[in-house]
Amino acid sequence: MRGLEVLAPAGSLEIFKSVIDAGADAVYFGGSLFSARAYATNFDEAESAEALKYAHLHGKKAYLTLNTLIKNKEFDDSIHDYVRFYYENGLDGIIVQDIGLIKYIRENFPDLHVHGSTQLAVCNSYGARLFKELGLTRIVPARELSLEEIRGIYDDTGMKIEAFVHGALCYSYSGDCLMSSIIGGRSGNRGRCAQPCRLEYDVYENGSKINNKGGYVLSLRDLCGINDLPMLYESGVSSLKIEGRMKKKQYASGVVNVYRRYVDYLLDSIVKGDEYKVHKDDYDLLLKLGNRSGFTNCYYYNKTDNMVTFSKPSHESENIDVVFEENKLNATCYFIAHEGEPIKIIVDYDGVISTVTGNVCEKASKKPVSAEDIIKRINKTGNSNFTFSDIHVDLDDDIFIPLGEINRIRREALEQLEDNICSKYTRKYDTENKINLIEKSEFFDDNADNSTIKKELSNVVISINGISQLEGVEEVIDREYDLIIPFSSYDLFLKYDEIRSKTHANKVFVEFPFVIRDKTARLLKDNIDILRNYDGYVVSGYDGIGFVKEYKLEGVIIVGSHLYTFNNTSVDFVNDLGADYNICPMELNNRELSHRNNSNSIINIYGRAPLMISANCVNKNCKGCDKKEKELILKDKKGNEFGIFNKCKVCYNVIYNGLPTCLFNEMDVVSSLGFAGVKLDFTNESKDEVSDILNKYMDCLANKKRVEFEYTTAHFKRGVE
Repeated sequence: MRGLEVLAPAGSLEIFKSVIDAGADAVYFGGSLFSARAYATNFDEAESAEALKYAHLHGKKAYLTLNTLIKNKEFDDSIHDYVRFYYENGLDGIIVQDIGLIKYIRENFPDLHVHGSTQLAVCNSYGARLFKELGLTRIVPARELSLEEIRGIYDDTGMKIEAFVHGALCYSYSGDCLMSSIIGGRSGNRGRCAQPCRLEYDVYENGSKINNKGGYVLSLRDLCGINDLPMLYESGVSSLKIEGRMKKKQYASGVVNVYRRYVDYLLDSIVKGDEYKVHKDDYDLLLKLGNRSGFTNCYYYNKTDNMVTFSKPSHESENIDVVFEENKLNATCYFIAHEGEPIKIIVDYDGVISTVTGNVCEKASKKPVSAEDIIKRINKTGNSNFTFSDIHVDLDDDIFIPLGEINRIRREALEQLEDNICSKYTRKYDTENKINLIEKSEFFDDNADNSTIKKELSNVVISINGISQLEGVEEVIDREYDLIIPFSSYDLFLKYDEIRSKTHANKVFVEFPFVIRDKTARLLKDNIDILRNYDGYVVSGYDGIGFVKEYKLEGVIIVGSHLYTFNNTSVDFVNDLGADYNICPMELNNRELSHRNNSNSIINIYGRAPLMISANCVNKNCKGCDKKEKELILKDKKGNEFGIFNKCKVCYNVIYNGLPTCLFNEMDVVSSLGFAGVKLDFTNESKDEVSDILNKYMDCLANKKRVEFEYTTAHFKRGVE
């Protein structure tokens, strides 16, 4: 019978120990570097070592979050030393987002379990199978997936699946959010999310306000899956992840204990054939421990109804006295003292034994030591992790033993016992124990020539969303260029023959959707013949890479900016995965880009940055689903506006920055960075606006004339921490 892990968050060493005492099977925590909760009380080396020891003494597991993006200059010896410390101290698994870091850890620490973070936004078995091929032992799929979709991944790949079961939900698909960094300079991908989804906004359609239910239109209720444990289990989930590394001890340990009790109850009920039912008092306790306007479980059932709070986005909780006794380990002690021989203490915990000898026993000159004296001293285990269930004393009569000596050898024996128990977890790093991931993985067998970049791309790439925009391009462009058609603009995608007849573009690419859920995957498969007509593919997620491989789509492959090739290791690795080019991430500034290999990279020099991609539809939440694609306007309390596009055919929303990013006036710097090409994205611009923008670009290049309109350079100058 398959087990079901209760995985708890810990933002401090105190909470780490508390959630284990409350019943967690495993704990995830952040160290001093590259954790996605930069503002949590992350662990230093001493605290980490103590945490790992505490977990392993209790037969539990500990996972380190190394789930932020790594800049190129950060990829140095400090990464190796950092991971090596945890490796040698017995870390059970490491949670990773950065594809370059995944490659690095798999090659340098091949027997360390790597878990694919939810920030990889894996939505189906195409991406999951890719990561299984790369040697990941566990995947944390996007939180938006239904139980049916999770089951599909499990059935298709057999991978261990970790699913969120309780806590806060991001509005945007994990890993596809730039809103915090673009508008506030704090990157969620670097662990510093400012939570713009918890702010108040108004929504307008054609000038009329439509969010009459309230202003918190991006704030989701907290997830609670306590009623859904049987369905989660049946869906192949093996680990239940509780969110909350920023939460207090009361919340973390209280929630963990409720789930501990109900997981045990579920597994017992499966064996006995009993009905699973959650008691109202326990559900109410979870509410009291913390919620945002109640709970939701809609994503499990492919729904988004009533998920948005609209009001009261703050985390509500009550002061509840939640105390769990420290879990002491029951050991057996044997104490032996014979005149003329060293005293000896033997401690046995579940077959693990420690033995310590002390001073030689002497005949007592006055009052001899008694068995009761010895037992009293041995029982003073104090702050250790042990208590004694049985103490056996083998003692000669009329002997003397200093009581302090008994204390000393007891402490030493318990310390030795801890080391003996934990020794099966610790490792010795072997510099020879490395692998070549490309040679090891079957994924690369049919991509042997991908190390040679195909120089088939024009140095200007233009993305459009409509035929009129194409007409605007063709009116102005007087040089070779390549064209991108988004699959999410479905009606346009279907017009391949018309597009080809109207354009002078060198190549016409189709851009895969940001998110490929099962419904979208079926739509892609239904249009496979049209897909094959295109000259190449822009893939914006790992599911897209898996899809291209599975259906053997030929042509130039461009990896989108949402795959975050932050460093040269990740750039090289996506090349090995089959990419010919990559679009560089938007959160790197020009100084950081100067340290990156840009020889097969494209940089966005114009366009509205996609800030959020969400399964929740703002139009549907505010006024009901009418299955009509449109642009809404999101306005914050400072008057800043953002465009919202509902992509009905692929069933997601995109929130775009109100101001376009424009680097026309920075082209001297851009040119010095060695890019293979530049990219201009057109979203909602009219034909005339497209022509005007392109004329400005051409004039800027030819005459060094500065452009004058309202725009932002986004991260090109400022970057993120």
